[in-house]
Amino acid sequence: MRIVCDKCGFIIDRDKCIDKIKVEEYSNLYGTYCNQCGNFIKPLEKIKIVKKNELKIEMLRNEMREKLKKRIKGDN
Repeated sequence: MRIVCDKCGFIIDRDKCIDKIKVEEYSNLYGTYCNQCGNFIKPLEKIKIVKKNELKIEMLRNEMREKLKKRIKGDN
């Protein structure tokens, strides 16, 4: 994976070619710092556990919303 720094344009490339086959050795899951300027480079996509947590939070939010709707309609 090639990572390009937004600030200085430095390219971080940690992939290797073994028997003419490109082997990706590093993926930017958590973010990384540029070796030249020290700028933090954000990850391209979210980690699986963060995606799962966001989905779970949204499901719980919808469930609570439905419970509140039932409670409000029952009181009137």
